[in-house]
This record gives sequence, structure tokens and C-alpha cells, in this order.
Amino acid sequence: MKSMMEWNRELMSYTSGKVGLALFIFFIVMSIYALMVMPPNYKYAWNDPKHWQGYPQLAPPSWVRMLGYQNAAHESQTFTAPTSVIVRSGYKVYTFSMLYNLDVKDYPQDIVVAIQGLKVYRMGNRTIPVLIQVDVRRPDGKVLAAVKYVEYFNNVNGTKAYVKLPLTRSADRNLIIDEVESKILNTSNVLLKTPIAVSYLFSSFKILSNNSVLFQPLEGPYVISLNFYYPVNTPYVSPVDKATLTVVGDCYGLMGTDNIGRDLAQGLLYGFPIALAIGFGTALASTFIGLLVGAVSAYYGGWVDESLQRLVDIIGNVPLLPFLILLVDITPVGERLQMIMLVLVIFGWGGLAIVIRSMGLSIKEEPYIDAAKAIGLSNAKIIFKHLIPQVMPYVVASLVFSVPGAILSEAGLSVLGLEHGWPTWGRILADARMAGRYDIWWWILPPGFLLALTSLTFVLLGMAIETIVEPRLRTL
Repeated sequence: MKSMMEWNRELMSYTSGKVGLALFIFFIVMSIYALMVMPPNYKYAWNDPKHWQGYPQLAPPSWVRMLGYQNAAHESQTFTAPTSVIVRSGYKVYTFSMLYNLDVKDYPQDIVVAIQGLKVYRMGNRTIPVLIQVDVRRPDGKVLAAVKYVEYFNNVNGTKAYVKLPLTRSADRNLIIDEVESKILNTSNVLLKTPIAVSYLFSSFKILSNNSVLFQPLEGPYVISLNFYYPVNTPYVSPVDKATLTVVGDCYGLMGTDNIGRDLAQGLLYGFPIALAIGFGTALASTFIGLLVGAVSAYYGGWVDESLQRLVDIIGNVPLLPFLILLVDITPVGERLQMIMLVLVIFGWGGLAIVIRSMGLSIKEEPYIDAAKAIGLSNAKIIFKHLIPQVMPYVVASLVFSVPGAILSEAGLSVLGLEHGWPTWGRILADARMAGRYDIWWWILPPGFLLALTSLTFVLLGMAIETIVEPRLRTL
């Protein structure tokens, strides 16, 4: 038997081995990184639309801006203390402000404010209403009241409120809205990708001679302010534990977002350890069963061999895909991924068992097997010390080739609509298919590319290992 060092040396002597090993190391590193940075309950966050409220929808990656695309940037800023505290009109006003620069001919999708730990001021037994206002100071100097509302909060700490535009049409909004509102209802040439209220905030406009309204994005710096109005004698240093101001842009992150705003880069990253777990979990289990059954069948022969081979024939003649679809469909969603892996293991060992049996029939006739029997070694020791080691190179090659098959099987079932709740690459493709958005390339190409790259990785490794264990395949 060759040592591990000899195996590595021979594997690295082939181009396919070098490339395959480099890609395999990349997958391992990405899987470890994903497990380190992603929370353990990310599966539930991925499927919760509320988790993605502050993210743009169907937004391409941020780097498309470097290619000349006119997509408004996405910016978010979190505060634990106000940027200013002043007394105005009989109120103590706590203000959280962020600067946003609109540098393209495009509109942001929204403005979202997230508030955590809102403090409520009480006078005796009476709770004082909290007035929250969001203002937008435009590059032209106009200040627009984006949203204004009053709400009673009974929880002093731990509350979380989301303010999402457009909420209300308050009576004190700026004249720019009043001036355009009567015109926009009857015009046909206003094409906006964003809600009209958001477009008001980030637009310059011109009323044309035919009474239609022409909107254009108003480029320049904007100041987004979140204001809290409290009684003057309020003792708080900050009215909230945390406040986040987000201008939801029209592009986001490294891989963009899907139709509910999920960050596809996070989903693709989380898919690395899941893909390897599916591939190696099913491949190792099915390979071990196939190796053991094939070796036992070859060594013992007789009725043992006949029984095991008939079992292999039965498993091999069951139509896997319809059976798999049926079992997965009747399994609860939270257990479907485990069911997929279990079925792939049950039906995946037969072919290897046949090959190992045919090899074992030749090996057990070797003189050293007779010598082992003569010195009194048990059947188990002969199988595990003399028969199995001889077939291990072929078993390793089979193992490597079977890994991508399991990963692609899960992806295929996901695309067919059998959801299992985990953010795998197949699930991301399935979501795109269910939404019918084949035009969103950043939703389709990256997971498809990763599935193809996974298959290529193990095919290259398998080709190199196959060449090592079978010298007749080597070329000069």
C-alpha cells in the first residue's frame, strides 16, 4: 500500500490533481469561514421576510456601479447616541442624522428606520406619547417630512419599531408634494421604479405645458434625520438603545438580492458547508456500505453472496427519482434534507458493491489469503486486513466521483419544488424559478456556477486518482 505522502506526490504530478485539490481546499476554507461567521439559526432568518425589511429587492450587486450602471447606492448607519439634542418649540428633540450622496440618475428604493429599546417618559401614572419624525434635507435646501406619527409604547425597554416609507401623508408636508400631487394622477409619462412618496424625496420635477409632470433624480448630498420629541425635562441621554437609518438603494452587496431582499451572498456562503455535508455525508455512508457488502459477498460466497446480490438487484431496479420525490413530499419540511440524504445512501451503494465483489473474488484466491487462513486468522481480520486494503484505491476514486452526484440530486429536488428550508444553492435556483425571474442574472448564474464548480472539483480529483490506481490509463 502506498503511504499518504506518496499519494500526495502522485496526485500533484497531474494537472487535474493540482487544480482539483486547489478547488477542494477552496471549498473547505469557505465552509469553515461560513460556519464561523453565520449564526446557527440562520436557516430561520433566511426564511423570515421580516429579517430582510431593510434590504433592497431584486437589486444587482454593488460592483455593477463600477461598470457604469446607474444604480443608487445602499447605505445604512447605526447609532447608539443622538448626533444632536436641542430644545425646540417646547420639546426636547433628539436627532439622529446620516449623510447620503445620490450620485447617479436613479432613485433609492426606500428609507427604513429601525428602532430598538425605545424609552417612554412617564408623568405620574400617565405615559407621554412619543413623537417620531423623519426629515430629508435635499441638495436644493428643501426639507421634506418623510413620515410623522405618534404612538404609545407601554414597554420601557426591548421594544422594536420599524418605520417604513410611505406610511402617512401628514398635513404639514412640504409644498413640493402638494404642487405635484394633483398633476401626477392624470399623467402617463411618469415611470418610477420606486414608491411615489420616495421619488418625491429624491426628485427634481418640471410641470410640462400639457400639465404632465417630468421627474428626474436630484443628485447631490441628502441628510436623513430621525427626530424624537420628548418633554423638555426628559432626563434621557438617548431615547433609544439603538437606531438604524437605512437608505435602501438599487444595488446591494457582493451578489445582489432576491425578490424579498435576501442577501444572496449570505445564502451562497451558507451553501458551502451544506453542499459538502450533503455530498460527503451521503458519499461516505453509501461507499462504506457498498465496500462492506461487496467484500463480505465476495469472501463468503454461497448463500451469503446470493442473498446480498439479489438485494443489490432489487435496489438497482427501483426507480430512484419518483421514489425520492414521493418520500420527500410526505416528509415534514424540517426533516426533508435528512430524508434526501438517507434515500441517496440507501440506493447509492449497490453499484460499488458489485464492483468490489468482482475484485474480491480474484483477491480471495491469492496465496496470502490461504496463508492467513492457515495461521488461524479470523474471517473478519482477513477481510479488513488483507482484502479491503487491496481495493481501497478504487473505493476512494468511487467516493470522490459520487460526491457531486449527491449535491446535484438535492439541487434537482429543490428546483422541482420540494423545499427543505435550508439556504442551499439548489434552493436559491428554485426560488428564482418559482418567482419566474429568469431575467435576474445575479439570482441564477452564481448558484449554477457553484454547482458546476463543485462537480468539476470532484471530477478532476477523481480523474487524477483513477489514473493513479490504474496505471494503464496513464499517457506518455
